[in-house]
Amino acid sequence: MKYLLCGLLFFSCMQSSIFAQDQKELDSLFEVVRGVYEFSHQNKLAEAIKIGSEILEYEKKNRNDSLRARTYNALGVSYTTLKSPKGLEFFLKSKEVYEKLKDTFHLISSYNNLGVYHKLMIMDFEKSNDYFNKAIEIANAAKHYKETIHPNFNLADNLINRKKNHNNIEDYEKAIIYLTSTLKLLDTTTEKKFNRVKADIYESLGYAYSKVDKYELANRYFEKAFEYSKSKGYLEVIAYLYEDRAVLFGEQGKYEAQTKMLEHLIATKDSIYETEKFDMIKKFESEYFIKENEEKLKFIKKEKVIQEATIEKAKIYNIILGVFSIVLFLSVCSIFKKNNELKQAKDKAESLSKVKSDFYSEISHELRTPLYAVIELSNLLLKENINVRHKEYLESLRFSGNHLMALINNVLQLNKMESGKMKIQKMDFDLEYLINSIIESLEYAINDSNNKINLEYDRSLPKVVVGDSLKLSQVLINLISNAIKFTNNGHIDILIKKMAETKESITVYFKVKDDGLGISKEKQTRIFEDFYQEHAKNDKSYKGTGLGLSIVRRILIAMNSMIRVKSKENEGTAFSFELILWKSQKIDMPVASYAYQIEHIRGSNILIVDDNKINQLVTKKVLDGLGVKSKAIDSGKKAIEIIKNETFDCILMDLHMPELDGYETTKIIRRFNKDIAIVALTAASSDEVEAKIINYDIDGYVLKPFRIAEFVEVVNNAIYKTVEIV
Repeated sequence: MKYLLCGLLFFSCMQSSIFAQDQKELDSLFEVVRGVYEFSHQNKLAEAIKIGSEILEYEKKNRNDSLRARTYNALGVSYTTLKSPKGLEFFLKSKEVYEKLKDTFHLISSYNNLGVYHKLMIMDFEKSNDYFNKAIEIANAAKHYKETIHPNFNLADNLINRKKNHNNIEDYEKAIIYLTSTLKLLDTTTEKKFNRVKADIYESLGYAYSKVDKYELANRYFEKAFEYSKSKGYLEVIAYLYEDRAVLFGEQGKYEAQTKMLEHLIATKDSIYETEKFDMIKKFESEYFIKENEEKLKFIKKEKVIQEATIEKAKIYNIILGVFSIVLFLSVCSIFKKNNELKQAKDKAESLSKVKSDFYSEISHELRTPLYAVIELSNLLLKENINVRHKEYLESLRFSGNHLMALINNVLQLNKMESGKMKIQKMDFDLEYLINSIIESLEYAINDSNNKINLEYDRSLPKVVVGDSLKLSQVLINLISNAIKFTNNGHIDILIKKMAETKESITVYFKVKDDGLGISKEKQTRIFEDFYQEHAKNDKSYKGTGLGLSIVRRILIAMNSMIRVKSKENEGTAFSFELILWKSQKIDMPVASYAYQIEHIRGSNILIVDDNKINQLVTKKVLDGLGVKSKAIDSGKKAIEIIKNETFDCILMDLHMPELDGYETTKIIRRFNKDIAIVALTAASSDEVEAKIINYDIDGYVLKPFRIAEFVEVVNNAIYKTVEIV
């Protein structure tokens, strides 16, 4: 039983709350308390008290009043058996808790036990009878009639009171009434807890009837007492039976019968002697145990006071925790509701973002496609033998196309930045060629504003560097265009020089300076805001969108750099930044030389797949100028058929085509031809292209309109597989 309790105590420590208990665990503990009663009845009082004390220790952490009251009652029985005044203390505690719980059933037992204590320990029969009558009163009121058996018998036993040796006939007759009515109640139950009291009632009735001279009835009950006690093994009752009859026979002068009863009494006492010896040993052990643990019990008592104070604090904390939990719950509900609203808003925003992205993709394609024709046809015509007047018209047309292209690029770049889709790429490019191409594309605007442009380029820079040439180009176009816009009849100086060099990288300094209108100091912090613009006091300057410098700043931040401005009104402005570029590992490959690249692809046979007839014409003219043979078709289905029957070095694939687009056409071609170079020639945004071309096994892409050098490089790399797409 002790090990069961230890196991239960260990299990209880695993619980998360000092007030929470598992019903199965409680049931087991109540079984342990029943064991305490059994140990007391068997005179194993040390074990009973030890286990009872352990239960009380456990119960301090797991407040269960019913368990505590039962344990108090059991310990009261143990200490009363030891003739210790602690029995009264525990019985009173038990009564107090049961009254608080309004547990009338167990309260009956507490009052009965208090009556027994006052009878045995204090010999106060009047106080004892008060407790017994109170127990009977509670039992009758609650209709727990069987629970009156013990207090009724105890009242009768007090009336008989053998130790007084009195002859008050009235007391004996009252006792007989109590005993007879109690015996009738016993006949209605088979509960084992009433077996012993039944034997005692038979014996007491025999004694009481003898005292009122009703010997026939007395003998009948004595016989019943003997037979019943013998069947149950109640040797003590049999001993009381012989002792009472010996006394009665002596009072009647029947000495021979008295002698016979005394002989039976001695024999019975001998039979229980060994048991009594064992019980005495156990009793001494119990007394020693109590003395040995007196200090421990005092300490436990003090600890209980502290524990109760701690529990009171815990109650306060739990109230606070409960309030906090309610507030938290309400907050969670509010947050949950808000999250639902935010989720709906997020879904709506994502839907709008997709619509916006699709719109930008479509508008990019729709704008770039005609611009491709305008710009490239202008370039092709400018190479023809034309008169000066027509050349001026064509240069104006090309500039207008390039300017419109720059505006489109700025708007698309802003969309990428806002959606977080802007990526920095690394590709090989010729920096000097890049800046010269930009200046050439702006030549018309430079001449129209009557400006002179001067490029100072550091020849110690490598021929080929690695970086994002497209974004660098956009930065430089915006800065030079801005200088042209605010300068008239002046000078624009471009400086590109090496600042530092490591084994892998080069830090390059860029500066675009003009002697135009300049910017006031208070406005220098605003010029990088979206859509903010300073209007040029220049009749020929264009108004612009107010995005150029904002996009310059954002692109440079993404490239781990920053734009600086130095300006003074009416004296001019200088924009500068530093950029880390990497050294190319492919300087021995065709990409290192534009002239070599052209030579490398000259004589190649290229298939143009584009549903736009003008674009076919423009692309074919570009390839003719490069010495490349070409054939043009207008659908993906035709491309699939012709590839099966003819040999080409490369396919220039338009991605936006009706019925079968460029992606699906490529997918089908790759099923039977995995080696042919395929380059996407598209007017779509680069983000849309980059996300798909790798999955569709496309070797590269060129955005329309393109620079010839960029076009040659991508086609060359695709044909000879010299560069992987980044």
